[in-house]
Amino acid sequence: MDASNCFFLGKIKKPNGLSGALELFLDVDNPTNYLKLDFVFAERHQQLVPLFFSQPIQVAGQKFIGRFKNIEHIDQAAEWAGADLYLPIDRLPVLSTDQQYYFHELTGFVACTPEGLELGSIVEVMEHGPLQWLVVQRAGQEALLPLNEQVFVRVDRESKRFYLHLSPGMEELYPFLFEG
Repeated sequence: MDASNCFFLGKIKKPNGLSGALELFLDVDNPTNYLKLDFVFAERHQQLVPLFFSQPIQVAGQKFIGRFKNIEHIDQAAEWAGADLYLPIDRLPVLSTDQQYYFHELTGFVACTPEGLELGSIVEVMEHGPLQWLVVQRAGQEALLPLNEQVFVRVDRESKRFYLHLSPGMEELYPFLFEG
């Protein structure tokens, strides 16, 4: 398994207690959708290693605590601190509506205005702190378009189109997006 077939789920932060439990950081919109996972992949020595949960992820206040098979002592747990966690894309929770989307699936879609004007191809979704940006490419140039609930109009998976309202000033900032 390699990371290109996986979704970045979060990180192992540090050991939690003496019995091998690990505190997890889940970098997802709704962590409760991931509490009953059977396994995750952890990156160790530049390889993805499967870790199988011995019980569902526990919530302790704002913390998520994972217990894995074969990690039964703080010394074993400490070896995993800082490891990135991944989940195979085909194991992601099913979205509750067809108008929800995962960022990874937008790559290759065409960004469009609500009126249907094609702005360009989405080549990446970038996250910078709490902000998300669509990297849209057209005619060999790239534009960064903000991605949030206010700009999202709809997603059409069948035609691979992502419709969004543009923020004021985008036409002046990126005129190449609007050239016929």
